[in-house]
Parts: sequence; C-alpha cells; structure tokens
Amino acid sequence: MCYIIIENFEQLSFIDPYKCHYSKNNALLENISDYSNYLIIDLFDTFASICYCDFYNKRNEDKFNVVNLNIGVTTPEKFDMIKFDLEKLISFMTNGEIWKISFYKKQKSPLIATTKTQMSIKKNINSIALLSGGLDALAGAFQELNNNTLFITFETNKTESNKAKQSFEMLSKLNENCYHVRIPKLQFEKKKQTTQRTRTLLFIGSALIYADFYEIDTIKIYENGIMSLNPTFAFRRRVTHTIHPRTLYIINDIFKKLGVNIKVINPFNFMTKAEVINLIPKECSNIISNTKTCSKMPGSKPFQNRKNSGICQCGMCTACVLRQISILNSNKMNFDDNYILPSNIASLSEIEKYENDYGVDNEKAREISHYKYVEKKSLLQYYNEFKNKILSGDIYRYLELSPILFENSDYKEKYNIMLSKFAKEIEKYLNSQI
Repeated sequence: MCYIIIENFEQLSFIDPYKCHYSKNNALLENISDYSNYLIIDLFDTFASICYCDFYNKRNEDKFNVVNLNIGVTTPEKFDMIKFDLEKLISFMTNGEIWKISFYKKQKSPLIATTKTQMSIKKNINSIALLSGGLDALAGAFQELNNNTLFITFETNKTESNKAKQSFEMLSKLNENCYHVRIPKLQFEKKKQTTQRTRTLLFIGSALIYADFYEIDTIKIYENGIMSLNPTFAFRRRVTHTIHPRTLYIINDIFKKLGVNIKVINPFNFMTKAEVINLIPKECSNIISNTKTCSKMPGSKPFQNRKNSGICQCGMCTACVLRQISILNSNKMNFDDNYILPSNIASLSEIEKYENDYGVDNEKAREISHYKYVEKKSLLQYYNEFKNKILSGDIYRYLELSPILFENSDYKEKYNIMLSKFAKEIEKYLNSQI
C-alpha cells in the first residue's frame, strides 16, 4: 500500500485554485466582469484540487494507492453530500485508486474584473464546448458552426494548446460568432506524475463557470464512442475513463445533488471515430494532420531517440492506433499526420531499420526498437481481442455499462450498431498490417 503525500492544494499554492486560474494576470476574465457564485467556484476548486493532486503526486500507478485530499469550500456541509460520489468518480477515472476526500470551511472572495479589457460587453454566447486540440474535438467544433459557441481549452501542454488555437483560427473564419478561452495549467516546483486521467475535470470545471455566467445548461464534450468506452482486457495496458458514460453520469449526478442545473453530454457517444472523422468538411480536411490524438506526453519513452522530429503522435498507444484504424476506414485517408512509429510498420526488423534510418542515436536504436515492437504487438493483440469480443457478444462484460447511465432504453441497440461497425474497421486495419 502506498500513501500519497500531497493532501491539500495549499501544499502547492496559498492562493485558491479559482484565483490562480481566473486572475487579472491571465485575462481569463475577459468575458466575465463580476462573478460570485460560490457553489460553482467551490466545484471548480474541488475539481482543480483533485486534478493537481493527481498531477503532482509521484507514484506507481500499478500499485495500490490511497490518496487523502482535503478541500476548502465555503459550504462543507453541502459538499459532504457528494463526498461518496466524488470518491467513486475518481476511483473509476484512476483505474481503482482509493481517494479519501474531506472538506473544510474556507472563506472566498468574488472574481472581479480590474481592467478595462476584462470589463467588456457580455457576449451573445448560446453554446459551450470543449476544444482539446484533438481530432474528435475538431469534428465536434464543426457541428457548432450555427451556434455562438464559447470553446474552452485547458492547456495540458504547449502542443495541445497550439493545436486547439489553430483549430479555432480555422473555425473563426467560418463563424465569426464563436469565442475561445484557454485556461493555463499551473506549474509547480514539484515532481510530476505523467498522467492525463483526471484532466477532463479541469475542462468541465472551467466550462462550468462560463456556463453558469452565460446561463447555458449544457456543456458539450465531443468524443467518439469507442474511446469513451475504452475497455480493459489485460492489466498491462492501462486505459482511461475520462468521458465514459459512467463518468459523465456521476458528474451529472453530483451537479443534480448540489442543485446545479447544468449537464455534461457527449454528442458522439454512439459513433465510431471513423464516423466522427467523416463529419469534418471536405474543404477543411487539411487541418486533420494538425490535431493531436496521442495519449503519451512529450518527452516520454516513445519519443526518445526522435527528438526535434516535430511529430506529436507516437503510433504505439491505444489512442494513436485507434486514430490509424479510423483514418483507414474514413474518407480522409490522405490527410493524417505522421507518427513516430508509422502505421504500416510492426515487425521487429522493420522497426529496427526505421529507427536506424530516422533515429538520432544508432546505439540506442536496438533497445528502443524492441520497446516499440513490444508496444505495437500488444496493441495489435488488444484490438484483435476487442474485435473478437464484439463478434462473440462477450464485449459487454468489459464495458461497465448499466441502464441507469442512459436516458433512453435503446442505448444497447445503438451500441450494437456502433460496435459492429468497429469490428469491421479493426479487421480492415489488422489485414493492412500483414
């Protein structure tokens, strides 16, 4: 059993999370002149405390971890009502870690604009969507062209931030009535955990403030149905549940218990990624290569020996291979990005040759080639198993679904259609590897 040492956001900063993110120094109040809904502020601080505790507690995720977290809110008696729901949510998002959350009373002050720039006229916004810099978020953004949408980006890293910025620049040419807010990820002088498991909470927490301020009752997260389910078949391959239907259900249940009349939805929940990609207008296909799908962080092992390559897709994580499967089965085959490990290379000899040709250090080529070979082989096995479990009907044992998670009773019929399509997409991809 491993106990984590960061137990309060104050160990990282004496300034409350909402003040760190929404201040006169980062211009995030450009569209908000005065804000004092402490219930929403407390929710933001709760989500932010969870995320930064996750980000800055260095640990082995394969071990049994217990995380104690104490969060300051203005009404701890109200937040005690959702304590169990939060613990259940974070355990699900972190693949079984035990989180013990407690609340204490803390006075807070309103967010008040202090500059003329911040005191701008309230904009006519009627929709809010998250814009991550990823391919699904881009496809989702194109569904917002008839809305006055505020896009929210949480800047996990510079690459994703730049991708989101470039996506928005294209969108703004097609719809001048859309807006973009980028929330910076706070940096602290402590060892980091390389993880993105809980970052969705900071996206949602940020969107909550704007949704409440602009009286919008829905926050949209566009994510294909395959990645949202992201089943685990073998312990070795970690998965995330950032947009899983159970994750969104628990979050919405927390809102409901607190009396927050805002809901988080995933409009792409019953679509394969190939179907999502096909929603991108033909004339905008070139921007596909400028999105980031990879779940690996810059500087991590897949990118070793390929420094300064300018490539941000590793080609050997679950998300990258799903992207490859989907591009192959879409009508956008000629518009994909490059990968550190190209989709058509799988054997050890091919990988070693490629690494010798394009790596920066030939002495490391053999070692890194073996690592990449093992990762790619594992992924091909994973998706082959995914396909077989769909065809056998055994897949639902691994999806962690329940009727309570859905408003409509036809959810399983919709999943059957999506999964049947995905099995065929996998088969086409696996055949391309031979």
